[in-house]
Amino acid sequence: MERVAGIDVSRWQGRMDWTKVATAGYRFVVIRATIGDDYADPRFHENWHGAQNAGLLVSAYHVVAPRVPAAKQIAFFFEVLGGRRADFPLVMDVEREDQTTREKITECVRACLEDTESHDKRKPIIYTARWFWDRCVLPAPEWHTYDLWVASYTSTPILPRDWKSWRFWQYSESGVVPGSGSRATDLNWFAGSYEELANYGGRKEEPEAEDIESAEPWRIRVLDKINVRSGPGTSFARLGSIYPGEVIEARTLTGSDVWIEFEPGKWAAFAHRGETYMKLEK
Repeated sequence: MERVAGIDVSRWQGRMDWTKVATAGYRFVVIRATIGDDYADPRFHENWHGAQNAGLLVSAYHVVAPRVPAAKQIAFFFEVLGGRRADFPLVMDVEREDQTTREKITECVRACLEDTESHDKRKPIIYTARWFWDRCVLPAPEWHTYDLWVASYTSTPILPRDWKSWRFWQYSESGVVPGSGSRATDLNWFAGSYEELANYGGRKEEPEAEDIESAEPWRIRVLDKINVRSGPGTSFARLGSIYPGEVIEARTLTGSDVWIEFEPGKWAAFAHRGETYMKLEK
């Protein structure tokens, strides 16, 4: 079986050097975003942008808290995501009992999965281990329709009752990863090739964008530091930067995201990979 190496991280790994992680051969990361409806991982945004900038494929996970209403949890999860679009499906981490019943855990997990799919338009992945799932979650015919990320620190993965195959396998919780601020980092395999992972999740190619032009320039305020490029995309040469608070004028918007030409031959991203870096001035 062809496999792709990756890791998952939270604040416990400390500050990451994502360039070192990528150089060591890891190709994807799943980053903790939230727990329940009131805890956001303080390193989530830092890890997301660092990993993307280093060229890793990125997704995020939410830890399900069975005593909290699912709608509140998933609303909070997407609030913290803030419009970021994961490179492959989002993950529901199912490993908390919280001194409640199997019925309550099952109901909450099901609702969290359904709400996440409604928001993201992709079926989320279930992360769990057999020791927890078989004891704490009731059997149901729909579970096997969700891809499994199994935690199993064994020579071959031990699967929960409701699956016959795995999509991701967390095979170690004590990996030593170059660039990690912690000695212990979770190690994972994706079952397939890198191309399959890059295309995983049913994402369709965006239609080629058409230029939008205006006779009168738009006034646009910069919200974050942005690289200036020689064309509408990150593959074009970097010409410098523009900074928060600057106001620029543009007549053309184009690109697979949203790029503006604010001076002849000078472009910057208005929005890129789910992040908005500017706003139109009234």
